[in-house]
Amino acid sequence: MVGNKPNYKEEDILRTFLYIEDKPVSRAELVEKLELGEGTIRTILSFLKEKKLLKSNRPGHYLSKKGKEKKEELKKMIEGPKKLTLTEYKNLKSCGLLIKKPGKTKINLDLRDEAIRNGAYSSIIFQYNKELKIPFLEYNYKKENKKDYEKINEEFKLEQGNLLIITFAKEQSTCENSSLAVMKKINNMKII
Repeated sequence: MVGNKPNYKEEDILRTFLYIEDKPVSRAELVEKLELGEGTIRTILSFLKEKKLLKSNRPGHYLSKKGKEKKEELKKMIEGPKKLTLTEYKNLKSCGLLIKKPGKTKINLDLRDEAIRNGAYSSIIFQYNKELKIPFLEYNYKKENKKDYEKINEEFKLEQGNLLIITFAKEQSTCENSSLAVMKKINNMKII
């Protein structure tokens, strides 16, 4: 007998977890913010409770002590994903995810392709070395996309060696999921 296949990704679990703070958040707010169905949110919340990362009360769901510790660990590794308003692809949503300690990750087209395999229309992977650069291309993004470059620099606290994943997609949730999929590949990790 074949069971129902979940209609969410591992990245949706992380997006949900990252959105929840100390202050209770309702299921309806999560549905709206994360662009997921109520049943999906209910399933993800149950999963996070089973992992002892969340608690619930009448007003909503909030991080447990273990959840707060896990989130602090994640914040040491990443910043975002953050919604951006870049002009590179005018009709698409965009977001950015900063990886603070990527190790000796080789930046190549395979990482960009990982975002595309996960629904992104396009993706740019930057490395910060005094300024943002695309390591495998002789392309001056700062010169060619000055306003977007400035917006990106305003949004993130960049430090030497950081990687920044920018994704573009029709839906914000797809932007965020595709950037998290690249992060997962870079860090060779299970998300939660």
